[in-house]
Amino acid sequence: MSPRIYTPSYLPFAEDPERYKENGLHPAFATTWLDRDTLAHRYVSLKILSADTSLDCKGLCILRDITNSKVAHEGRLFVIRLLDDFVIQGPNSKHLCLVMVLAGDRLARKSGLPFDSLEWSRIIGLQLVKALQYLHNLSITHGDCYTSNILLQLLAFDKWSEEDVLACLGQPVKHQVRRSDGKLIGDSAPQYTVSPGDVSALGERPSTGRILLIDFGEAFYHHDPSMHVYTPAPLAAPEILFHGEITSAVDKWAFGCLVYELCAGHTLIKLLFGWNNDAQKDLVAMLGKPPELMWHEWKARQEYFHPDGTPKNAQERRLKVRSLSLEQQVRNLTKPLSDPGYETGVAEPLPTNFQKLDDLLASLIVYDTSGHLSFEEI
Repeated sequence: MSPRIYTPSYLPFAEDPERYKENGLHPAFATTWLDRDTLAHRYVSLKILSADTSLDCKGLCILRDITNSKVAHEGRLFVIRLLDDFVIQGPNSKHLCLVMVLAGDRLARKSGLPFDSLEWSRIIGLQLVKALQYLHNLSITHGDCYTSNILLQLLAFDKWSEEDVLACLGQPVKHQVRRSDGKLIGDSAPQYTVSPGDVSALGERPSTGRILLIDFGEAFYHHDPSMHVYTPAPLAAPEILFHGEITSAVDKWAFGCLVYELCAGHTLIKLLFGWNNDAQKDLVAMLGKPPELMWHEWKARQEYFHPDGTPKNAQERRLKVRSLSLEQQVRNLTKPLSDPGYETGVAEPLPTNFQKLDDLLASLIVYDTSGHLSFEEI
């Protein structure tokens, strides 16, 4: 490993100064800015992409198609649109810049809801399914649909001054960039990095109650599917985890996982150590043995399961196999964590709303994508 050029930043969410290099980041203190459009008199989001991103990348083409679409569909309200794009020349090469509408904090289960409350999750899930239905009507698969790529829409605050904005978000927290060898940093890196602003403070004002689906970096057209999609393992479809054929069905699996997460406050598949093996073993424990091609792609399967897909004893492994069916995971939502029957409930009838949830998830969280409901049916 090559020695570091710059000393690491102590700011946990600021970009690593080491990424400021040829074909890397632009030395502009952040990769995404809260900016002011002085012509349109509005606040916008300005994203400056790394120089190793193609200036005519698929993500840009897809954003343009979404923005220019004439399709009248309610889902348009919940999908990010491109306001402008341009290219800048910096010391680290050329950078594509995307100007988009400004949004708030990432989606998460609303705090203070009773553990068995599904109404808010149903409302948000309906918005998300409309967004995905709209995209699929355009023959576009998002490919990376999870909570970090779903933001809360904000009420406009375009009349605020810069002082008003800073009063809400707080003053920028800066970290001086220094070279490890003590030399001057030059033009390739900024003088300092900045910790991200607390956009959740903007969301504390009266809410629009609407979501916004963003980030089309993993998106693809249905007629030109990607060979690889890098969705986080807890939300990745089996064909992603087990290296199967990638199709538009990955969005339906992701939607099912998101609905469960909104109801539960945690992901359906959990990662204890951040390994794909962790997600793969929990998925097999929940759904059973996957199709043969997927099964044999997983090299570590013999550590956790017998050839027929039944789990082995834990022995001395850190990753234990917990055979928790999808229905049981839904059943867990009907009781608090402190309930003695949590994770081991008896097979009594589910309340009607939870039975509907179980039916929905059972049609989406499956290996056989041919049985998926369409977004219209959902």
